[in-house]
Amino acid sequence: MKNKRIRIIIIAIVVIALMAIGYFVFLRPAGSDSPLRGKVIFLAGDSRSSTDYTFYKEILEKKTGAKVMVEGASGCLTAYNASNEYFERLRQPHDFSIWLIGGNDEGSVGSVGTFSTDSELGKTGEPVVKETDVNADYNGTTFIQAVDHIMRKYKMIYGDDPKMIFCTDLPQQRDSKDSEWSKKENWERKRLAILECCRKNGVQCLDLYELCHFDMDKEPMFHAPTDTKSNNGIYYMDGLHPNPKGIDLITDYEIEKMKHLLLN
Repeated sequence: MKNKRIRIIIIAIVVIALMAIGYFVFLRPAGSDSPLRGKVIFLAGDSRSSTDYTFYKEILEKKTGAKVMVEGASGCLTAYNASNEYFERLRQPHDFSIWLIGGNDEGSVGSVGTFSTDSELGKTGEPVVKETDVNADYNGTTFIQAVDHIMRKYKMIYGDDPKMIFCTDLPQQRDSKDSEWSKKENWERKRLAILECCRKNGVQCLDLYELCHFDMDKEPMFHAPTDTKSNNGIYYMDGLHPNPKGIDLITDYEIEKMKHLLLN
């Protein structure tokens, strides 16, 4: 009888252990042990961070347990992201803002600008421009002025909390290989502008352009109008907007950066 009771107790312990393992492996909500759980993440930018592509929000929330607000403005230039109208969206309480901008800016020669003749862009002949007035609505004329305006205005309003993460723009191709959006030198020009502004303003940069290494020769060519449903590429839906596989990779880097900022 005693041995039977011992066997029953052992079986019960094994069953409880297996149930616990099953919960942690199969049933526990994804992101439940993440330090980002319960945080609020504001995704800023253009259509790539908008409600046009709900899987961005879904993937990031699943991985982190955070609440994600997708506040990108479809079709907008970075100049709009710098506007007072767009900044009204940022009044919503948040712990992080992640900026992926520039998808609709060509990055062509002379349109990007720089703040110094000694910068990498200055050495290539980009025009040297002045800072805009962040106390007024944005009225700059170059890509770098818009990026810089966003960073300085955000820091003027919020300081270092919420935490701001600025991504370098992703490569894209639309219409043809000869269009301004499809040219590698234009992608790189926008990247250098964002890096220059991050250094200038002490903003955390996430260099997605370098980290992701997307091979655009294997991706489709974007043609208007936008088809938000068809997934025709490896990491891109259409040569402009990342698909779930692309977003899965991007969010890995975003999460790593956010965790780093929480610990430092």
